[in-house]
Amino acid sequence: MDIRLTNEQIFLDVSSAGAEMQSLRDSSGRSYLWDGSEYWKRHAPYLFPIVGGLKFGETMIGGQIYKMGQHGFARDMEWTCTQSDETSATLVLTANDDTLARYPYPFKLKVRYELVGFAVQITIIVENTGETEMPFCFGTHPSFRCPFDRSGSQFTDYEVRFAEDEIPTQPVLNENKLLDRVNRQSFTADPRTIKLDYNVFEKIDTIIFDEIHSDKVRLVDTKTGKYLELRYQGFHQMGIWTPKAGAPFVCIEPWNGTADTADTDGLYLRKVGLRLLAPGSEESYTLTIDLAGCQG
Repeated sequence: MDIRLTNEQIFLDVSSAGAEMQSLRDSSGRSYLWDGSEYWKRHAPYLFPIVGGLKFGETMIGGQIYKMGQHGFARDMEWTCTQSDETSATLVLTANDDTLARYPYPFKLKVRYELVGFAVQITIIVENTGETEMPFCFGTHPSFRCPFDRSGSQFTDYEVRFAEDEIPTQPVLNENKLLDRVNRQSFTADPRTIKLDYNVFEKIDTIIFDEIHSDKVRLVDTKTGKYLELRYQGFHQMGIWTPKAGAPFVCIEPWNGTADTADTDGLYLRKVGLRLLAPGSEESYTLTIDLAGCQG
């Protein structure tokens, strides 16, 4: 099922497959999300109940081994649209026999989209519908064109700029895409700036912040001064990723959670960024994608 939202300033297409945004355009026809045509077939998936990969593709919960692929299963499942109108829509994913076989907790995920001016406001709610405490990770993975459609700039003309100073060194992923938090490197030009460079991503795959201080970042075209702004609440980690040299987009990904660490003992409860939710309770996060800085 595909859903089209518009408020005349912007147009958003959402699919019930993964509750994933498919396209985001402004009234001038400029497109901001990656179209999935090559390099990477996705656009903006949601990561649950893990972010990144597990060591050996498995984790231990309650003394039992469970297997999950990278980023969990929510992105590959069909969600139910429970509400939609011209400018908003809500999609829901509820635990079932398939999810319980891979992750033994009853849950409900809700994602609500609302268009306000030139912004997409996204509210995510994770609900524990079971009778025991529920550990989980949750992440976002939106992809943004670099250059912005028809801007004439190049990928390397872009910077990610944080609102606050960030930790100057970042952990790296090893050859098995496991997080090494001991051997850290610096990938920032200064405490608030990442200059996009394909050579960096070819070397380390993803720039990962295992602790994030800013509540907003801008993706800035340094040639034109135009920028796209992400504002977020409730997230404590972040990834910056592009798949390979030549890919004309970057993913800016607020997370709660990361890939397993290289020295993990395999216990799910020890994952970096893990959240704990009491029975019958819920936790909410917000992500706003604002295109106002790209207008004019």
